Amino acid sequence: MTARTLVGSASLRTGNDEAAQVVYDLLTVDVWDTLLRRRCHPDSVKLHLCRYLRLCYASFLPVDRRDESVLLRLRQQAERELGEREKALGGDDEYRHQEVYVRWLELAGLSPFPQGEMAHAALLATLESMELAQEKYVSYVDPGITATLAGLPAKRRLFLSDFYLPASAIRELLRHHGIGDLVEDGVVSCETGVNKRSGRLFRHLHERLAVAPQRHLHVGDNPHADVSAACGVGVSALHYQPEPEHARRQRREAAFHSPADSLRAALDDSLAAPTPARDGPDAIRRHGRTCAPLFIGFVLHAMESAVADRVEQLYFFTREGEFFLEIYRRLAASDVLGFVPPPAALLEVSRVATFAGSLREFSAAELMRLWNQYSVQSLHALFKSLGMDPAPFAASAARHGLDIAAPILYPWQDSRVLAFLDDAGVRDEIERALEARRTALHAYLAGAGLSRTLPRTVGIVDIGWRGTIQDNLAYALPESTLHGYYLGLNGFLNAQPQNARKSAFGPDLNRSDDDRPLLDFVAPMEMLCNSPHGSVDGYRVDADGIRAHRLVDADENRIHEDYVRHFQAGVLDAVPFWADYLRVHAHSADEMRPLALALWNGLIRTPPPYLARAYFRLKHNETFGVGGFSDKRRSFATADIVKALFLKPYRARLHGFLNEVGWVHGLLACPDRGPLFRAMLRFALFGMAVKSRLRQWRR
Repeated sequence: MTARTLVGSASLRTGNDEAAQVVYDLLTVDVWDTLLRRRCHPDSVKLHLCRYLRLCYASFLPVDRRDESVLLRLRQQAERELGEREKALGGDDEYRHQEVYVRWLELAGLSPFPQGEMAHAALLATLESMELAQEKYVSYVDPGITATLAGLPAKRRLFLSDFYLPASAIRELLRHHGIGDLVEDGVVSCETGVNKRSGRLFRHLHERLAVAPQRHLHVGDNPHADVSAACGVGVSALHYQPEPEHARRQRREAAFHSPADSLRAALDDSLAAPTPARDGPDAIRRHGRTCAPLFIGFVLHAMESAVADRVEQLYFFTREGEFFLEIYRRLAASDVLGFVPPPAALLEVSRVATFAGSLREFSAAELMRLWNQYSVQSLHALFKSLGMDPAPFAASAARHGLDIAAPILYPWQDSRVLAFLDDAGVRDEIERALEARRTALHAYLAGAGLSRTLPRTVGIVDIGWRGTIQDNLAYALPESTLHGYYLGLNGFLNAQPQNARKSAFGPDLNRSDDDRPLLDFVAPMEMLCNSPHGSVDGYRVDADGIRAHRLVDADENRIHEDYVRHFQAGVLDAVPFWADYLRVHAHSADEMRPLALALWNGLIRTPPPYLARAYFRLKHNETFGVGGFSDKRRSFATADIVKALFLKPYRARLHGFLNEVGWVHGLLACPDRGPLFRAMLRFALFGMAVKSRLRQWRR
């Protein structure tokens, strides 16, 4: 029988009459894209290991190699070098996975291995087990191969693969997918030193098994290695390439080279479920699914950073951290990284609950940590920020010529304020209160595993915007190092504690002005990430020990119940989809960032009506600094907007109103504000912008 090609088509799924005429002595079957397929580009499996190396050994890698794409190129270089070496020795360009790992680590700058020989051997074993585990995770059985092979009678069936993992790994993969009995065993190129592409692996098999080439049928997808090379040595070849699966493979491989397009397409796939009604909880929940990559990307950034920074534990700050922690737990349960990330817990903190207890002394210099943020402040707001009742100090303030409720410009420069703070009676009372706050804070932190005297490296996760709670904890825990991971960071106003490190998934104005507009209106983001459990205003001792005391506001919770919980439920609905997608394709948080920031921009600049309505029915807790709640329900007369175009006092009032409500784009989208109000506000904003540009031009 002469060698020939039996070209595959859809009919192959039920056998092939020409092939079935002969009972072959040997039937060999290619593995990848024949027996098994991957849900990703083959290099995504290698990229998965690159991410592990980059995260877990970040502190040992040279700075220019702390990047998955760089590490992937270095692995490819290692494979190329080893293949060329084998060719020079007379074999084919084959290599084994373990020798690839060794050379790869050398190229990555990890030779000699910084943790010693035993750790080096352990890492090689880990890389091997992770690669096989990832192949199991991303692979699946070709839908038509079982039926195709059933129509091809043969005395013996083996798999035959050009691959760098051994035959034992292939057997394990096939057993994992329940097709271990489809082929009895097999041969892999890395163990023989020759491959199908050269035709030498077919010859090796014939010699080893004493099989004549014309009694051998090979099935595979690759036109050269599985067809031309096989026929070239006298083997009959069946080209197996069912069109639907081949088209899916081509799309996956194209997506590998364009992560941004891949992620955008994945977002569309995640929303493929039927669209619910436009209004009401279903629509809000769907909007949460749409925005999920923003919040999942942020939490993935925190998870990856925590691994790279080798933190012992992550603490998620109340209140927004309650939502982020749930995302983290679900991502971890889905094994998004392919290995276990640091443990995570909730830490019940706030600026009010931690500021007073973190003061190293009672002085105007220490209070500058507060006054740098609030340069206009009343004594009433100062005491509220310290977690103290202002009322007992009203008489003492009056003796120094101060109205305790009156705002004071630059309090640290006001001689009356300085005299009041230096008053012996006032100072004694404040210091007693501060000591009580300090003791309670330290007791709570110790109960959470954060001792003032025990050095630890921990991570904290919060929404932002300057990380002042982290600053407070850094001063309260001087022996520990605190890595802070934030959605966004504004420019720091205070000197940063030496034991505090901060990074942001989104804008970080301490490093760059990129994406600055996203931080223009942050209160809507806080609302969307809020919890119904209230703000922590201090710590109390009861029969169960020390616990956080929460201030719950019914109006805030009404908004959470009617709107926010549905949005968050939509985000959480999307976590399984994204956890799987990110694991399969080994996408990093950095790759998710462009899509995430585009979604953030859409939330703020073109908000859906429900979001604007929710925001402008909100009372926002601003006890720290301001001393109370900011009521977003305030309104402004339409007629006064018109006057603001021509009269400076009204213009100043309009600016004050807009600053207070904190979200201009939301006002313009809020259906609770009349169409005339929104039209006039849009016109007034346009007019003021034109005037501002003209003034700049005249300068």
